[in-house]
Amino acid sequence: METFGCERCWPTSADAAWEARRTLTREADLIDESHFHVMLLTCPECSQRFVSVFTETIDWVDGDDPQYWTLLPVATEEASDLARRGSSLTEATLSALRGGRKCLRRDSPKGEQPRSYWEISIVIGPRD
Repeated sequence: METFGCERCWPTSADAAWEARRTLTREADLIDESHFHVMLLTCPECSQRFVSVFTETIDWVDGDDPQYWTLLPVATEEASDLARRGSSLTEATLSALRGGRKCLRRDSPKGEQPRSYWEISIVIGPRD
């Protein structure tokens, strides 16, 4: 199995990895819609690249919009391909980034505390 990241950007704990996400540098916005944002991030320490996917659904009743994040480490060739596709990127292309690698998830459902956890392969949350 391929190894990604360093202890700074990809620690063992999902909660620590979520906190480490804040230290990543934005390299490129690939899709920037109000409820769907895909970007490439880079670790300033080891140069590991990540694809970050944010989705949100609107809670028209209480304003407690459910939000979901996915962070997946990508190989240099994958990051280059995603950057080349830019705004023509599709969910199918993102879903093809499987390879059984560990993916960080952060879910903030309506009325619940956010939680960070590990998943295998990329997951794109619901969105409006």
